[in-house]
Amino acid sequence: MLQKVPKIAIICYSKTGHSRNLAERLALMLDIDVFDLHTKRYGMPFFGFLRAGFDSVQGKLPPLQHPLPDIAGYDAAIICGPVWTSYPATPLINYMQEETRLPAALGLVLTHSDPKRPDDAFAKAEQIVGRPFVAVEAVLDKEVFLPDVEGRLAAFAEDMRLASQGALNMSGW
Repeated sequence: MLQKVPKIAIICYSKTGHSRNLAERLALMLDIDVFDLHTKRYGMPFFGFLRAGFDSVQGKLPPLQHPLPDIAGYDAAIICGPVWTSYPATPLINYMQEETRLPAALGLVLTHSDPKRPDDAFAKAEQIVGRPFVAVEAVLDKEVFLPDVEGRLAAFAEDMRLASQGALNMSGW
C-alpha cells in the first residue's frame, strides 16, 4: 500500500531576508512550498522600519496584499518571520488572525535580534491561533547564516515531518 506524503506549506514574512533565508532552507530540507506574505505598508527602506516598529508597539496590523496564500489541502504549515518589539511581526499576526483554515499541525520559526529567547512572541502566536505549535524554533538574526543553525533547522524539520504525518494519519488517509 502506498503511503501518502504529507503536504506542508511555509508561510513567510521577511523584511530583511533573514526569515526568508530560513524558510528556503526548510523548504529544501522538506521539499515543500514557500508562500510569501506581502504588505505595502513597510516598503520604504528607512521609514518602513520605523513604521513597522511603531505599528508593532501600537498593535496596528498592516493590510496584507491579497490573495493570501491558499493552503487548503495542506496537512501542516510552518509560519516563519521576525519578532518585532517582543511579538511576532504585525504581518504574521494579521495572517494568523485572518487565516481561519490553518492545518492542525502548525510550526513556528522566528528570527530575532534580542539574545533572550522570544518566549513572549511564541505565547502571543499560540494565543492567536488558539493552540500550541507542534514545533518551534528561534534563530538570532546574527546566527541565521551560520552553519550550526543547520542542525537546529533539521531537528525542527523532522519534528514537522512527524507531526504532519500524524495529522495525515488522523485524517484517515
